[in-house]
Amino acid sequence: MKRTSYLCHVLLLVVFAFSAGSLLGQDIHFSQFSNSPLNLSPGLNGVFGGDMRFIGNYRNQWQGVPVPYNTFSGTIENKFYYRKEKYDRYFTGSLLLNYDRQGSLKLTSLQIGIPIGITIPLAPGNFLSVSATPAFGQRSFDSHNWSFDAQFVDCLYDPSNPTREDGSLFSTNLQYFDLAAGLNYHWQAQEKRSKLDIGGGMHHLNRPDHNFWTNNPGDDVRLASRVALYGLGMIQLTSSFDLALQAQYQLQGGYRELLYGAGGRFLLNSKPYEELALQVGAYFRQRYSDAVIWHAEVYWKTWTLGVSYDLNVSDFNIATNNRGGPEVSLSYRLYRFKPTKYCPIDY
Repeated sequence: MKRTSYLCHVLLLVVFAFSAGSLLGQDIHFSQFSNSPLNLSPGLNGVFGGDMRFIGNYRNQWQGVPVPYNTFSGTIENKFYYRKEKYDRYFTGSLLLNYDRQGSLKLTSLQIGIPIGITIPLAPGNFLSVSATPAFGQRSFDSHNWSFDAQFVDCLYDPSNPTREDGSLFSTNLQYFDLAAGLNYHWQAQEKRSKLDIGGGMHHLNRPDHNFWTNNPGDDVRLASRVALYGLGMIQLTSSFDLALQAQYQLQGGYRELLYGAGGRFLLNSKPYEELALQVGAYFRQRYSDAVIWHAEVYWKTWTLGVSYDLNVSDFNIATNNRGGPEVSLSYRLYRFKPTKYCPIDY
């Protein structure tokens, strides 16, 4: 094999390694992490007011550079109560769908999970939730847009030049089984809107195989486990104003991320079944001191619409011109008729 072809294989391996590393950092996550609870931790499965919850998240990142990221997530959660007329303990069965595409090679990830959890009361206003998410995933990439050194002649790139690669060293897709688990503690005041959720999740517990190479079946290329810890708090300060505080810390391999911030929620209409509130705030992502995130949320009845924008402030802003990307979340909570007015978790 020629030296240039060997170098191409080395370069390709490096690209895959950095793609895996990028995915360690870009493992499905959102700046509005509290609005994508099952991706934050399976322990948040069923932690909401109501009987069913539907959530959709969309993120568009770095369109100004040739490595755009597009991410979509959708979840459905449904509670199953132990007994009729007693709603403080229940099972939750859910469905989770994640889709992510990134870069010029269109590295695509598809994941379908089935979160299953249980919530039990510890004391009035105190609840513990435990959940696990078995999932099936697929990862693939498009080989049509890559380039090799053999296509550069006299320092000029010509895509019509042969690549001198036979493509037998790798596969363009893989499938895997994944497993995650999480724990959440929920507290809420009895007479006020104040509440707190603290917990964590462990993702990729089984460290699924992510080996694209076909000629080295013995190579152990696995997805590193990801630990996510968080705190989500709401403090009622007046009859019409709440202070929201949120933080998360994630660890995966050599990757670290700390995201924290605050917001103010203004209650514009407190009439039952006609509630309307507006929340605005900002967060800071302390990964490489890379982003300030402005966000706004509208709460109307059982609907929640969240909009945020990542303002890139790292050295990468030379390429992005400070533009990280927008993110949108939409959720809806459904209440079934109950013969009692008692609602254990009020969100």
